[in-house]
Amino acid sequence: MAFNTCMELAVNYSTVTGELVREGIIQVDRHKCPAWPDLIHTLQNGGGIRQPLHVHFPLLVGTGRGYPISTETNEAPDWDIIEALLSETGTGWVSAHMGPRPEDHPGLVDRPWEEQVAVITEALIGDLEPLVARFGRENVVAENIFEYFGMHLRPAVLPEVISYVVNTVGCDLLLDLSHARLAARGLGVDERAYIDALPVARLREIHVTGVQRFDAFWINRLEAVGLSVEAYGARRDEWIDHLPLTDNDWAFLSWALSRIRDGVWRTPEVIAFEYGGIGPSFEALTIREVMAEQVPRLFRMVHERQLPGD
Repeated sequence: MAFNTCMELAVNYSTVTGELVREGIIQVDRHKCPAWPDLIHTLQNGGGIRQPLHVHFPLLVGTGRGYPISTETNEAPDWDIIEALLSETGTGWVSAHMGPRPEDHPGLVDRPWEEQVAVITEALIGDLEPLVARFGRENVVAENIFEYFGMHLRPAVLPEVISYVVNTVGCDLLLDLSHARLAARGLGVDERAYIDALPVARLREIHVTGVQRFDAFWINRLEAVGLSVEAYGARRDEWIDHLPLTDNDWAFLSWALSRIRDGVWRTPEVIAFEYGGIGPSFEALTIREVMAEQVPRLFRMVHERQLPGD
């Protein structure tokens, strides 16, 4: 049985993923990649990639500056580069993380809670509006985040804030399932109820990863190539995303796909698997055998309604 949709599976590009695709071991609809012009040029010109690319942009909103910033420079992005990448790759929209940070709003955490919520809501809307004005509301998606060990401010993870911001600005939602689950855990609420309270009627893209404790197994893989947990941005034995799917993650993804199949959520155009990637830390954590097993299973689920255990 096939989905009566045009959902596509994108997978983080990595050397491992590229090799597995070329060897015919896995199949993907798109390679998800960072907004790095040199990398994209290489992949499209002699990089051995036949599938289209799906660019994920490093934009952040919620700082209160009145425009999105690039997380790579902490300044306004180069709009010419973004527009060129959209055109060159056929990526359908510009993505931005709704992730205000404590340093963006000094002293805010000491103010009354209602005031914190109001300030962050206004900052998110104010930063997203110029993005929508430039590209059109149908060409912008806003991604939910979690607090990430204090890196982001709590009001931005509230489903009522996310819903109000997205509906007010009129853009679409990039639902990161792992971010949502970790946000719900931080708030002490049910994960599924939390996600259902998000603006799923505006769903455009989903991100999928495994959520695991960053234990000795993963730490040893980093340290084997001279990297530290701190440099990676994780914490020892804390729950974190961007790891392989576990049985619990497969079950959660099955539930999410059932919400789409039953018409409770809008059908997204892209479901992206965010395990693996480019750079020493991502490469250290990428296991070829895991990719070879999990990507085909994901591909079946996206294209055939193949749920675990079926």
